[in-house]
Amino acid sequence: MKGNVTTGQTSKPRTVIEVLGLTLATFIVAIIAGIVFIVPMVALGYDIQTTYVLVGATAASQIAMFGLGYAYLRYRDLTVSIMTPNRFEVGYVIGGVLAALITAVALSALLVTFDLLPGSVISETATTNPTYLLGLAALSVLIVAPVEEFVFRGVIQRRLRNQFGPVPAIIGASLLFGSMHLVNYTGNPVPIIAGALLISSIGAIFGAVYERTGNLFVPVLVHAIYNVILLVTSYLATTSL
Repeated sequence: MKGNVTTGQTSKPRTVIEVLGLTLATFIVAIIAGIVFIVPMVALGYDIQTTYVLVGATAASQIAMFGLGYAYLRYRDLTVSIMTPNRFEVGYVIGGVLAALITAVALSALLVTFDLLPGSVISETATTNPTYLLGLAALSVLIVAPVEEFVFRGVIQRRLRNQFGPVPAIIGASLLFGSMHLVNYTGNPVPIIAGALLISSIGAIFGAVYERTGNLFVPVLVHAIYNVILLVTSYLATTSL
């Protein structure tokens, strides 16, 4: 996937400003798109807490994010390679999923130890509507993982890499990825930030996988499988209570 417009070299400060602006813009556009979807549903009498409305709003937000990310990719003439993974890359998919799960469990335990584990908006919603988790799991495969990896790895990480190299690019894109998930948490500011940093750590694994393979389909698969495992596990735990 490649844009058509060549805009030349830009300074490192401008690149930082651009990716920060892109992240903020995708956040705002995602919220607006979600609201635009929800308002007519509520006007038609749908309960805002139903799976259909919640998943639909998330899908609308993600599609809006993709549109903005794609516009920036075209503007900056970035190239994103998306191919069917070969056997070598399948190994990175398996290793990436395992690394992400181990990291998530270890960091969650650490946050619990220091009483820094934030509340989760998704978990709170799932207590009254567990099927929401299954809807999110399906959406993760179809839309969430592809869109978020396209925006944060394919566009932002690629843009940062062109200016700063691979390691700063992975770190920067992962921190921005984590910042987008601040709204997923509830509670005091410090636990919320800790939760976002946990997400950033997982994002760094996705970013490292992308850097090693150069194929966006690989971190998309890692992200999707990771989300499905967490969401289905949460669904089983919630419904068994």
